[in-house]
Amino acid sequence: MIIETLKARILRALKPSSLSAAGDGARSPTKPAHQCHGGDASFFDAREPLDAWELVDDGRAASPGDPLLGFPAAGGEGGAGVVLYTTTLRGVRRTFEDCNGVRALLESLGAPFQERDVSMDRGLRDQLWAAAGEKAVPPRLFVRGRDLGGAGQVLALHEQGRLAPLLPCGEAGARSRCGACAGVGFVVCGACDGSRKAGGDGGGRCRGGCNENGLVMCPLCLSI
Repeated sequence: MIIETLKARILRALKPSSLSAAGDGARSPTKPAHQCHGGDASFFDAREPLDAWELVDDGRAASPGDPLLGFPAAGGEGGAGVVLYTTTLRGVRRTFEDCNGVRALLESLGAPFQERDVSMDRGLRDQLWAAAGEKAVPPRLFVRGRDLGGAGQVLALHEQGRLAPLLPCGEAGARSRCGACAGVGFVVCGACDGSRKAGGDGGGRCRGGCNENGLVMCPLCLSI
């Protein structure tokens, strides 16, 4: 910020004197008129207080901010934590290997994350498309509601050393398998035992919230 301040003062010092009169209206609104010097005398005056007006560069204030703000916001249910959309289907080998690669990378960084397998639930596929704003193909990583992209973008961020600072701290190593779902992320619906039919003579569809396969997302994994 000090460099930006010096840059702003240099630009003011180099302006022609003919423009100084016209630029009186653009002087710092946070300083009195007698403190807004137009010549070089105040340029190296270390006692002169700084204000945000002097830190303006091309109309924008210099502020480090949150690094995640540089990534597009996720639509729909992008998730508040770290959410990785994957698929365990081997139909497309490249997609399957990319999912394994991003998953292994997050585990090596020790970042706690929630994995959502779109091959196990059609609703998760629709959720991914809503979050990405397009018919995205897994893997796709979201951190605190921000879309970090697919395998190529995530690996590039890691190579540049920019991925780890975006993730919550954790202990590096493989994740321990969930005792309820064994790491699958889904359990059999307790209301219909996977039949998708309601009990009793009336029949009908199960109202336990299960998907087309009679499964529900593991409640323990959802608590991550």
